[in-house]
Formats: sequence, structure tokens, C-alpha cells
Amino acid sequence: MNLKYASHCLALSVALFGCQQAIAGDMLLWQNNSLSYLYGENFNRGQFNTEQDKTQTTFTFEHASGWAWGDMFGFADYVLADNKQSRRGDFGHEKENFYYMELSPRVSLSWLSGHKLSAGPLKDVFAAFTYEKGDGGAGTENYLYGIGTAWNVPGFAYLNANLYRVKVNNNVYFDRAHGKNNAHTYQLTVSGAYPFAIGEQDFVVDGFVDWRAGTSTSNTRTSVGSSIQVKWDAGKALYSEGRKLYVGTEVNMWNNRYGAKPIDGSGHGFDQAAFQALVKYHF
Repeated sequence: MNLKYASHCLALSVALFGCQQAIAGDMLLWQNNSLSYLYGENFNRGQFNTEQDKTQTTFTFEHASGWAWGDMFGFADYVLADNKQSRRGDFGHEKENFYYMELSPRVSLSWLSGHKLSAGPLKDVFAAFTYEKGDGGAGTENYLYGIGTAWNVPGFAYLNANLYRVKVNNNVYFDRAHGKNNAHTYQLTVSGAYPFAIGEQDFVVDGFVDWRAGTSTSNTRTSVGSSIQVKWDAGKALYSEGRKLYVGTEVNMWNNRYGAKPIDGSGHGFDQAAFQALVKYHF
């Protein structure tokens, strides 16, 4: 394993835990952390439509927490791919191992204003922020800011929707020859979790869907990406400790992955439907 890139994942974990310890006190209402192992295939390389990654292994750390001032979610992926992830024709920077991370705090406007901003199924409204960073694919570094919402929907453990303005930095698709070094666009993110039972066995379906508008600056098109997990509560079934150990699958889907156009000029976007085996442990 390449320690240089694994260290980025560890750094996010340490930062999250350090932040908690420094400012928690009575402000921290709850928290959950998890480690996941995923293995799957049919990942699109992001260069030519005929090229697919045969397999991909991902190690993921996730953190979620609720605070008096709002909530926070973050994750870090370390990916081992058997087909190099070239960065848009920059074959000198092809990577078999790479990382990707996000950190997403949301500040409750009810907490800020001192007035409860809820109505019907709407639980709260937030100032929402996300930082994205990775060194595979597009070589992402993005800053997202906007309005977030939390909803009460029957059957759902949670359901959130955030509308962002996106500032894109250092994207390898930019036309730097003409001074195009950053861009702005919009993104809608919907995330949720739906637990259910079949007989005495507990399951949960959770994940997110991102819709992002294209930009003329970086020559990208509108894209839709999602990761949906279907998990069985193995810990409850095997040793009577629920919500700890899950086994299942994740479906990673894209329409126009990264919003990119193939470098062969074919004009088609990259679509992907990759199924992965999943083992996830919460602590």
C-alpha cells in the first residue's frame, strides 16, 4: 500500500477526532464512525469509452456527528485499482493507487437565529459547506457552499437535501492555455437512510445522489453520480449486537462521470454501474 496516499486518509480521521476533542463538551450530541472494505469491478477509467477498470478495492473511513450547532459528515477513500486512473490524458500522472475525501459541516440556521425554522416535514435549514479533494480522475479540489435542509419522512432514519454553489479548482479539464484556472457551477445532493426488516433480520438502504451542472469553463457536461448501499445487520444476527457490523453491496453509478468528455473526441460521456461487495464496521 502506498503510504503517501494512505496518510491523507489517516490525516482526515485524526483531524475529525481532534476537532471533536477540542470543542466537544456539551456541544456534541452524538457521533458515529465506521471503517469499510469494498471490492468490485466495471469501474470506468475516464479516458476512452472502451476502457474499464477490471477491479477496484476501496478502504473507507466515515464520520458522522450531530452538534448543538448543526451536523458534520466526512469520509476518506483509499483506492487500489488494477487499471491506472489517468488524469485526462496526462499519462505522466497515471495512478493505480489514489485517494479521495470530503468534509461536510452544516450550521443550523435555527441555532444561529434562535428561532426554530421548521414547518411540516421540514426539520431544519442549514448553511451547508463541503470540501472535496482527491488525486485520481479529475484531480479534484472543490469548495461547495449553499443551503441545506433536513426532513422528517416516514420510514427514513434521515433524509437531507443540499443545494450548493461549487467553486472548482485545479481541475485537469481546464483550458489553462487560455487562462481558465477555475470555474463555478451548481450541485444538488440528496442523502438518506431507510432501515427495514425481513422477519427477524434487519437491513438498511442508504447513500446519496449528486446532480452537478456542466461548465463551459472546464468543458464539462451535466453529471449525476450516486453510491447506494444495501446492508444486512450481520452483528445482530451473529452475536446479538446490532448496528455494528454490516455486510452487503454498494452500487456506484454515474451518468457522465466527472462530466467529462472522452479524449478520443467521440462526444459520449462516461457511464458507470459498478457493484461492490461491502463489509462495514461501526464504532
